[in-house]
Amino acid sequence: MNTAFRSRPARLLRAAGPLVVAAALLGAAGPALAGLKALRRVPVPLPPNLGAFVVNRDAAIQLGKALFWETQAGGDGVQACASCHFHASADDRTVNTVNPGANGVFETVPAGGTLTAANFPITVNDVVGSQGVFKRNFIGLNLPSSVDSCGPILSSPFGNNRQVTGRNTPLSINAVFNFRNFWDGRANNVFNGVNPAGPTDPTARVLRVTNGVPAPVQIALPNASLASQEVGPPNNGVEMSCAGRSFPQLGRKLLALRPLGQQLVDPTDSVLGPLSGFPSLGLNTTYAALIRAAFDPAWWNSSAVVNGFTVMENNFSLYWGLSVMLYGSTQVSDQTRYDAFLDGNTGALNAQEQLGLSVFKGNGRCTSCHDGGELTRATVGRAIELGVADPLEGFFNTGVRPVADDGGDILQPGQGKFKTPGLRNVELSGPYFHTGDKATLRQVVDFYNRGGDFPNQFTDSAIRPLGLTETEKNALVSLLVAMTDDRVRFERAPFDHPSLNPPNGPSVPAVGAAGRATPLGTFLGLSPSQP
Repeated sequence: MNTAFRSRPARLLRAAGPLVVAAALLGAAGPALAGLKALRRVPVPLPPNLGAFVVNRDAAIQLGKALFWETQAGGDGVQACASCHFHASADDRTVNTVNPGANGVFETVPAGGTLTAANFPITVNDVVGSQGVFKRNFIGLNLPSSVDSCGPILSSPFGNNRQVTGRNTPLSINAVFNFRNFWDGRANNVFNGVNPAGPTDPTARVLRVTNGVPAPVQIALPNASLASQEVGPPNNGVEMSCAGRSFPQLGRKLLALRPLGQQLVDPTDSVLGPLSGFPSLGLNTTYAALIRAAFDPAWWNSSAVVNGFTVMENNFSLYWGLSVMLYGSTQVSDQTRYDAFLDGNTGALNAQEQLGLSVFKGNGRCTSCHDGGELTRATVGRAIELGVADPLEGFFNTGVRPVADDGGDILQPGQGKFKTPGLRNVELSGPYFHTGDKATLRQVVDFYNRGGDFPNQFTDSAIRPLGLTETEKNALVSLLVAMTDDRVRFERAPFDHPSLNPPNGPSVPAVGAAGRATPLGTFLGLSPSQP
């Protein structure tokens, strides 16, 4: 990185015209943008041995999109993965989205309460998360109903409300680039076919069929952290299922139901359109047919029953993880004005946004964490760049909350370090941080400008008062807004989707490849520049 450029006060560029600023940022005078590049120049990482499992990627992407948006996967027949990722891959609901945090006491709003702009920024223990399911224990499937048989609601801080996660929902768009997923990195880079733990769980086995006979085997797919992540929520007792359901049981359930049988799929959907049953609900196929089309027969072609389940039921976690990962590999938002500027289109950013970029690279110290084409160092690409996989890369303590509130990274326990998220589409993905305690981008910028809220011995050295002017702070916010991909803003392909009715949220209509007529809004409808 050009330290001479970093030390140049960005305020000296304020009076320059946009072409002069662009030349300073892009010109041959110095590598001012070293490390930053357009996302389309970053290869999408996938496992090198993926072909041993998936024989038809298009079919796997169809399967993955259906599973990601499938409400019947929820133990209540309502909750899908997408229920927490329906708004620019984030969750902007305001009713019953507060977790009481480390002290177990609701201090912002009561359990089940409604957040307003006046609640932000949040300075107490409360966390703005995503609502999952009611706290209950799994009893059994209840086919042909999509609602599982579960025990009565159990005592919890949430009372008779849905539980709320203890961390804000990470973005699923661009998550395929991450070396480890989840805020605490517990989704291993290596997918074991069963759970997020990767090789740290030596008991994980899937069934491989040889001459019609299935046998348990260990598998390892590197660069598949998104697959490791995707198999975590479906049977989680807070997020999607009554506690105690297994993947073979979930497989049995979905294999017996019509895919997306409670949802509309637009006939012009960029992935699922050819399978749409529109104007009827669901798809004109089965999950078994999608699996057979996508996966090598070695992973399903047997009539044997093992531990009371068919091979296809036993291996449902394998299909789920890899197919949703491949769907995620299409969810790359690389068509932003910011990316166009980095690719040489000097007119893509206006003068204020270009000033914001100089602050981003300079005295804003943003690139200390948000670097590279992915705008985070916690990526597979960064590991390749370093020449060695450093699983700690891109995890920082930024002083958001006291360490005692949340220990963070599972590889650095008790240090309050969390995965650095990318920044594309952040205009639409509030509230912010793993705690969800900031409602606008200006509140985020103010947080960094004052050097964090709870600096401690583990806080990164770049987190200290910045002394930014109002002009510089506004410019930085304007740059962050320029990192929004209009395909995400208008839910155009590949960001179109089936219909969804998230609990305590808006009714989300099915959207086809052409997208929606009106853009997605910000959290609480707030201006990104509002302090």
